Amino acid sequence: MLDANSTGSVPLATQIPLTFLMSGLAFAIMLGNAVVILAFVVDKNLRLRSNYYFLNLAISDFFVGMISIPLYIPHTLFDWNFGSGLCIFWLITDYLLCTASVYNIVLISYDRYQSVLNAVS
Repeated sequence: MLDANSTGSVPLATQIPLTFLMSGLAFAIMLGNAVVILAFVVDKNLRLRSNYYFLNLAISDFFVGMISIPLYIPHTLFDWNFGSGLCIFWLITDYLLCTASVYNIVLISYDRYQSVLNAVS
């Protein structure tokens, strides 16, 4: 019988395409957020107060694609058990980065709300 938290064994015919799909997703996340970071660094006109929230969101999402997702793939698909230290590192960074992304989205929403509320007529 499977545990409540176990996903069971995934057939090899399914593991290979899922591995490539998830790796491609992680690469697309890193590439897209790297372009946002690069645009912010190169174009000085983008350096407005409200755009720093987008930069912060891009940085946190870049690290989600670089750290969290690549460690999640072998853990989920291949039942790879991390060592204690790597598991703790992965959990801490995953929770920290995902929480940072959510807080950044909240801050961006609040900033947009304030800009509409206090718009110059």
